[in-house]
Amino acid sequence: MQTRYHPGTILKPIINLIKRLTVYKVCLTKQGKNVIQLLVAAGITLLTASAGFAEAMFPSNLSNKRGSSTSQPLEVLGVKDQQGSDDNFDKYIEFNSDQDVYVGDFRFNLPAMPDKVIQKLILHANYRGPKTSFQKWEFELLDVKTGKWVYIADNRDVADWYWSNITATIMDPSQFISARNQITLRYMAKSKGDNSQLDFVAFEIKSVGSNRPVDASGTGSDRGSHGNRWQPAPGLKWQIQYTDPLDTSLNVDVYNIDLFDTSAAVISALRSKGKHVICYFSAGSYEDWRPDSRAFPAPVLGRNLDGWPGERWLDVRKLDVLIPIMRARMEQAAKKGCDGVDPDNVDGYSNNTGFPLSYNDQLVFNIALADAAHDLGLAIGLKNNLEQIKHLVNYFDFAVNEQCFQDGECNALKPFVDVGKAVFGIEYHLSNRSFCPQANTMNFDFLTKNLSLDAKRVPCR
Repeated sequence: MQTRYHPGTILKPIINLIKRLTVYKVCLTKQGKNVIQLLVAAGITLLTASAGFAEAMFPSNLSNKRGSSTSQPLEVLGVKDQQGSDDNFDKYIEFNSDQDVYVGDFRFNLPAMPDKVIQKLILHANYRGPKTSFQKWEFELLDVKTGKWVYIADNRDVADWYWSNITATIMDPSQFISARNQITLRYMAKSKGDNSQLDFVAFEIKSVGSNRPVDASGTGSDRGSHGNRWQPAPGLKWQIQYTDPLDTSLNVDVYNIDLFDTSAAVISALRSKGKHVICYFSAGSYEDWRPDSRAFPAPVLGRNLDGWPGERWLDVRKLDVLIPIMRARMEQAAKKGCDGVDPDNVDGYSNNTGFPLSYNDQLVFNIALADAAHDLGLAIGLKNNLEQIKHLVNYFDFAVNEQCFQDGECNALKPFVDVGKAVFGIEYHLSNRSFCPQANTMNFDFLTKNLSLDAKRVPCR
């Protein structure tokens, strides 16, 4: 049986050792290195002994987008133990751009700091490789507000193929922190040429005490960042209608309606009756009749969606283009008074889109959508895309599904109800008696609807 360590059982014996170490010290004892690597592997943030409150966070994940990297565990980046011309292959990760450019994304998880405000972040990296005169290697941060990458540092001041410190200070880090308290750091070489190595990558966190106002419930008043958005649970009565006129007289808890075709006055009237409103738009496809259709440049438009005239797949790899458009739509939803959003066509990677989309491309896009919604205080639903539920259930607040009983795929939706999140479902071609008993047993909220998604609904419960 594999021995498992609980963080609480190992912290006390070693906390004094950690406090004696400075995170950026080059020469650590073997015991100190092992302790730090154990903690990094466990996802524990190390406290540094400095004048004032400071923490260091290390990457929890590396995703190679282009090019490749060597197979050393990510924990080697938690200890700075290479200097000069040291070449201990097991102590660093090498990034390869000799056959292609290199692009890789590191994900960092910020520690929970309810009583602290982050003032700045300081990137510390121990780099070995070429100087910029031969090949430029740079670091960028993902701006979660715009979906764009922001340059922060590169290898311009390094010694050629000697271990060198690269640092960068981010004075306004809020734009880079997602609603899930994560930061994405991109490491890249935009041209082919040589390899580079990293022995250490960390962000130092500088923070101060928070004066954030507290509301009557005892939680922060910033509902978008602190999780006070609507969270639909199983058992809600709901309606989905995308035709005019909207029947607002139903005895239901939730309406799923079209974002563009429904006025703020109608949404306000629904909310005045105690209804929650989910606003639909397509995030993975272009629709030529939408008022913002001119915002989509031609290179992001792919193949036509079968059976849907005027609709084309989008290249979801283009976050810098698409996320600002989708965020603007969500801002419109928030302004109109929607409680949540239902972005459609978020499974392009499994369709013939005209683009070579990967599973990971889709994950990154979908998570960016979720982060944008949460940043605006909106709940967000995962539409269909059953294969990625295992990786997305923690990012999305509910599920919206079409025809899982007809297709025999409903078990994939269980992770949502297992964590208390609603599954709103639709069947178009089955009779209620053929699937409703099973839907109710699974605690799903299903309807039978016409394909036109008009006012008619036959609920399972």
